[in-house]
Amino acid sequence: MSVEEPTRPTKTKFQENPHYFHWGLTAFCVIVSSAVVVFLLQWLPGIWTMFQKLLGILSPFIYGFVMAYLLMPVFNALYKRIQPKLAQRLKNGTRIAKGLCSILSLMIGIAVVGILLWMVLPQLVVSIFSLLESLDTYLNEISSWVAALLKDNPVIERNFLQIYNEFSQQIVDWVQNIALPQLVELMTGVVTTVSVLFDIFIGIIIALYILNSKDTFCAQAKKVTYSLFSIDRANRIMGRVAYVHRVFGGFITGKLIDSLIIGLLCFIGLRLFIGFGLMTMDQSFALLISVIIGVTNIIPFFGPFIGAIPSTILIMVISPIQAIYFVLFILALQQFDGNILGPKILGNSTGLSSFWVMFAILLFGGVFGFVGMAVGVPLFAVLYSAVTEVVCSLLKKRGLPVDTNEYRGAKQLDPATGEFVEVAYERPPVSAKERRRAAEKVREEQKKQQEEQNKKD
Repeated sequence: MSVEEPTRPTKTKFQENPHYFHWGLTAFCVIVSSAVVVFLLQWLPGIWTMFQKLLGILSPFIYGFVMAYLLMPVFNALYKRIQPKLAQRLKNGTRIAKGLCSILSLMIGIAVVGILLWMVLPQLVVSIFSLLESLDTYLNEISSWVAALLKDNPVIERNFLQIYNEFSQQIVDWVQNIALPQLVELMTGVVTTVSVLFDIFIGIIIALYILNSKDTFCAQAKKVTYSLFSIDRANRIMGRVAYVHRVFGGFITGKLIDSLIIGLLCFIGLRLFIGFGLMTMDQSFALLISVIIGVTNIIPFFGPFIGAIPSTILIMVISPIQAIYFVLFILALQQFDGNILGPKILGNSTGLSSFWVMFAILLFGGVFGFVGMAVGVPLFAVLYSAVTEVVCSLLKKRGLPVDTNEYRGAKQLDPATGEFVEVAYERPPVSAKERRRAAEKVREEQKKQQEEQNKKD
């Protein structure tokens, strides 16, 4: 009696060769990814336009968030003083304290900005227009000064004055035909000014809501985070957010205070120079230069140079000797800022070395302009910390040391023991003579091995 074999399910070609399926899936993913990249590149200008439009719509919220973030230290200081007293006397004392502190914080911020604008803006406008109107006179004075300096070298004087006259004429044409009309148009642009003021007004209201409800917003964000991620990952995310807040808050607030102090010191120093007769510039120019120095000082590392160059040119137009005095004064002021004032206010809030500070400023400044140069350092510090944390986590999983000092020197990890061992790296032969010597050395070693093998046989 024959026993029938059970019917075996027939396997398809893909089941017998599963790598075909993986290849096909990989090819499909590559094609889809290429199509998506081509689509994005084709529609990139439209996407960028939509993004800019979205930013324009959300600009009141951006203004409000920035204002609330900058006023947060003032709010916290007021809240610590007012909340305990109101909580003891009133039933809803905590809520009333939040609203009162929010209003007071905004009033303080508006008052500070208003006073600065009232003090600086009129003089700034006067100094700019007076500089533009007197530009021809100043250029002629420089030409006369150079001619007197080079009177013993007529050839150099003639060539220099020819180049200088062409350059000065281009400057005058640019000021009269481009810079001055644009400045007037900017100052009289009613529609743009009204639109910006409206966005700022809405931003003030949004900042009031953010300051008053920041605890609620933080609780809602924490609630969403725990609902989407595991407890460990959610805790890591919130720790990272706290670190970002600490870096950005400490750096931006400290840098604004530092720049304000440097601007005031620059103004006081220039007024003293004018008072003692070392400088003959108009007092409105002292305010203009101090504003330039203070604003550009917000940019780390490069800020002092960025502000000092146009300021020196402005003073050089008036008097080259006074420009030298100004350069020496700015060098002393920046040394004071870099070695005494800056470390006192900022400390080491970012934890970045000077190399990475320069890298961050150049990278984000090239992408986002002045704003990128101002916030690039804390932003890069956050990215640097995140990458460092990921690298250290991967090293810990492999049982490897995380201290950078362990990797210094000519050392490699031994695959067998997992410990560092000293390695002597040989320089490869470069010249023809070195290659011949290396080849002869290899032949001699082969010859010795062959002789030893013959002896064994």
